[in-house]
Amino acid sequence: MPVTTGVQRTPRRRFAVLLFAAAFGTALLLPFAGGARADSPAVPKAVFVVGPTNSLTDYNLVEAENMAQQAEAAGMDVRRVFFPHATWDNVLANIQGANLVVYMGHGYGWPSPYTQQLTESRQNGMGLNSFDGSSPDQYTYYGANRLRESVVLAPNAIVYLNHLCYASGNGESGMAVPSEDIARQRVDNMANGWLATGARAVFAYSRKQQLNYPQALMNSNSSVDQLFMTPATGARAGSVWGFVGWHDNRFASERTPGAVNHLDPHRSEGYYRAVTGDLNMTMAEWRSGAGSGDDPPPPPPDEGEAPQITELTAGVSGQFATTGDPVGFHPNGDGLDEELALRHTVTRAAYLDATVTNAAGQTVKSYSIWSASGSGGSRWNGKDRDGRFVADGLYTLTYVPRDATGATGEAVSTQALVLTAIKLGQPSKPAIFTSDADTMAKSVQLAVTLNKTADVGWRLLDAEGTVVRTVRSASSAPSGKLTFAWDGRADDGTWVPDGWYRSVVTATTALGSYAQERSVYVGAFRVTPSISSPERGSKLTLTIISSEGLASSPTVRFSQPGLEPWSATATRVDGKKYKLTVTLPSGGDAGTLAMEITGRDKEGGQNAGTASLPLR
Repeated sequence: MPVTTGVQRTPRRRFAVLLFAAAFGTALLLPFAGGARADSPAVPKAVFVVGPTNSLTDYNLVEAENMAQQAEAAGMDVRRVFFPHATWDNVLANIQGANLVVYMGHGYGWPSPYTQQLTESRQNGMGLNSFDGSSPDQYTYYGANRLRESVVLAPNAIVYLNHLCYASGNGESGMAVPSEDIARQRVDNMANGWLATGARAVFAYSRKQQLNYPQALMNSNSSVDQLFMTPATGARAGSVWGFVGWHDNRFASERTPGAVNHLDPHRSEGYYRAVTGDLNMTMAEWRSGAGSGDDPPPPPPDEGEAPQITELTAGVSGQFATTGDPVGFHPNGDGLDEELALRHTVTRAAYLDATVTNAAGQTVKSYSIWSASGSGGSRWNGKDRDGRFVADGLYTLTYVPRDATGATGEAVSTQALVLTAIKLGQPSKPAIFTSDADTMAKSVQLAVTLNKTADVGWRLLDAEGTVVRTVRSASSAPSGKLTFAWDGRADDGTWVPDGWYRSVVTATTALGSYAQERSVYVGAFRVTPSISSPERGSKLTLTIISSEGLASSPTVRFSQPGLEPWSATATRVDGKKYKLTVTLPSGGDAGTLAMEITGRDKEGGQNAGTASLPLR
């Protein structure tokens, strides 16, 4: 049958099913009979999300549709949030109160070669459509912080992550199998945000699983760990389509107190299977968390006092206000602090009825969310009731708690300042290498669009926050576009050292001031290690991105304390990206591992850069 896309709610239905698995080429009998068990009168809500995944998008759509049909056959109330409509707003409209969440799409975990530190505004969450109808290669990452702030799942919920990079321990296709330490970190980090939404277990699989999980959830009384340890059979026996058991290991979570991680690596393929959470939870317990299947299950009536909000704070980029000053955010389409996050604490489960009013006291937006008892989160995207961005100014967000009987608690408010005077464009290139004085990567074009007249200042800062170049002193500028081509020189005309630099633009209007920034790298090579502090005798993978096109692969010269220097040549992955995996000698001393990267660019110039790591 054709794959359906969009956000859909399917009718509840119960029937047995014979699944024809294309990968087997034969009919695969389901291991459990269809229909919901007598101990599960409530219908669990299952939400399937498929994000844009470049060339793998169609494959994920097929796989998700197959599993969604299994869930329907097992008796679940299924919601589909499928590419190209898998936006953050559509996910939030469906995911609240879910008992089962299945996500297939990009995984952006950590440790990864793309960031030096954990950045959960983007990492360990979901990659979704940047806007409704965006293409398979247009996606925005909504990280673990966004999950914690905005998603509340049903009690005992289960999350099932499939085909994500990093989620089960391995990195991306083509990367070397990571060390066990790296795999453990990746699994623990990816599960943490989902567990914070109320989930009790998170399964993470890089490959399809032979077990029909929806049927197992609805009809067995196995534990989470028992389901995880179900081996594949027949032609798939011993494969990552089921439990391998070669070198599986359990360890306590460092990110989520009380949770346990269970990793099941394959002898040659690496870390394709993992589960995190309460491994002893049974499927009967999972079914006990099911509500009516409606959005979301209403809080039960209470004869006591009306619910009360004890905290309501606003913030951006994971930082919440600690003073009474309004929080500024900037919904102008440049992807920087576009949404206002709100964090609340409520005395017991309740609906929260919200209104957004402007400085004149006019209501521009109204909405309601459901919150479990305790802490929760929500967001305002800066749009009014008609979906248009509001004008710059001061806005008041008022939340009123309401229980199922209609009893309401006291209104609580917080304020936000919408400022959109400047819109920063992306740098024309992510990195430049100018000190070799050739014609390649010799400058980067920086741009800012002014939506209105404002006092604008523009500076370039190094990693320590020191100003290296003043592009523009603060002065009035009319609406329009400002550009600057930076050649890597400081104010005194000298070349700046290799490293990351921030292009910071500050705008001031009668409503207030704010700053936005973009980053640019200066240097021949950007080097990202697979582990920040390797051990002698261990494997180390370097991801090397050249700022200029090279005539051949770069070479890395390693210097370990107490040993003679040695060299290795990287392998080109694509474009200007190279990888190198080495086993560090076990001898020598601890200290600093120094690396010198050299290569010849396509104009014949010699490019060189350095990097270092603490060596254990």
